[in-house]
Amino acid sequence: MPELNVGICGAGIGGLAAAIAISKAGAKVTVLEAASELGEIGAGIQMTPNVARLLIKWGVDKVIGDDLVEFEELNMRRRDGTRVGYTKTIPNVQENLGVPWWLVHRMHLHTGLAEVARREGANIVTDSRVEKVDWTSSKQVTVTTTKGKTWTFDLLIGADGVRSAVRKAIMPNVTPKPPTGNCAYRAIVPYDQIRQDPVAKDLAEKLTMEVWMSDKAYIISYPISHGTQFNMVLSHHCDRLVDDVEDIDMSEFREAYKDFDPRIKRIVDMVPEARRWPLLVTGPLKTWSSPEKNVVLMGDAAHSMVNHMAQGAATSMEDGAFLARTLAKHVEGKISLPEAIEIYEKGRMPKAYFKQQVSFLNGAIWHLPDGPLQEARDKAMSVELRGDQFMRSPNLYGDPDTTMSVYGYDAEQDADLAIKAHLDRQEPRDPKTGVTDRELERFVGWWWPKDKVALRASKL
Repeated sequence: MPELNVGICGAGIGGLAAAIAISKAGAKVTVLEAASELGEIGAGIQMTPNVARLLIKWGVDKVIGDDLVEFEELNMRRRDGTRVGYTKTIPNVQENLGVPWWLVHRMHLHTGLAEVARREGANIVTDSRVEKVDWTSSKQVTVTTTKGKTWTFDLLIGADGVRSAVRKAIMPNVTPKPPTGNCAYRAIVPYDQIRQDPVAKDLAEKLTMEVWMSDKAYIISYPISHGTQFNMVLSHHCDRLVDDVEDIDMSEFREAYKDFDPRIKRIVDMVPEARRWPLLVTGPLKTWSSPEKNVVLMGDAAHSMVNHMAQGAATSMEDGAFLARTLAKHVEGKISLPEAIEIYEKGRMPKAYFKQQVSFLNGAIWHLPDGPLQEARDKAMSVELRGDQFMRSPNLYGDPDTTMSVYGYDAEQDADLAIKAHLDRQEPRDPKTGVTDRELERFVGWWWPKDKVALRASKL
């Protein structure tokens, strides 16, 4: 069995997730982090079911504990607070997808990932900003940091974010760009403070996710930190393209939401300070790897996206889980390293591009101005309020097809099918019926009691 020495540039959420999964796959993992100490800036983040399943499998959920928060329901609202859409999440998400939909502070998530990564044997080295990457002198990759330290790896993974040094080394002409003037503010207000306000306190009665949609602006809120903090992401548009974080005048921040629901407006006014964050998109790229297949990208370095489906970090975690499965087969001696990278790119690149598109479109849906399109959107969502069965909805957080394709996705299962298809030169299928394992799982596997009877198409 070949020994595999993997370097990961970047100890963010995606890099640490990859470190856990690839360590479990039997590789030696070193994570090089530019910062002098580990930590994660920002506020809340959604661990949707597609990655909640990974936290559970890796045991990260046990480390984070009660700081992983489930929410009871999602309410879609117009700017003035009028409810136009609804998704019940407890117990529906757990019952239908088998895993919860969690909300968490980035700091708590990052701490949990780092602890488990170290527990699995990953070596996390801080104060190690990558300055030079040499992937052509030999089959191995040599990395030099700004401190003059050199490292040699069989595979280097660029998990170093939207301004990736690794991507710059192998793809110097790629520059992430904002597709529009859309930007975001982030803010946290204590629930105790909200409960003391006679107008805003209604929003603190239970743990819910709320979305207020408006012309070129929206607010999404949800609980984090054991339900003690009210997290907000506040979308807005500038009349110019923004490509870096900016300090702002808080009067501009408050002015943008002055006509919103008085309850959320009161909470917006409680925010002491905020910054403007750009929404940069990378790609879609033609490849995520070097020609030698000894350097590969993942996460924002490969496919940064707008934030409207809460899938940036989640997609990065999926990348790490999928890649680890292919690398495990290399460690087992079943496939070559270039084959492992090829399977990863073939499987993950279309998925990431799909999420980039869905994320942009959901933002467009939430940013509609008052008028015929907004009225059509709200009418199409209204079936949710009546509790009727529905096949489609502009509320993509509750739309059945989007829910299954995004939140019902299992990166490890997808990787296993892709590996088998590569080895067998065809999608794994039942020889008698011709039904592929992928479609069998999609239509039957989700309800089939596998602990009692093995699932086989020929037995149906």
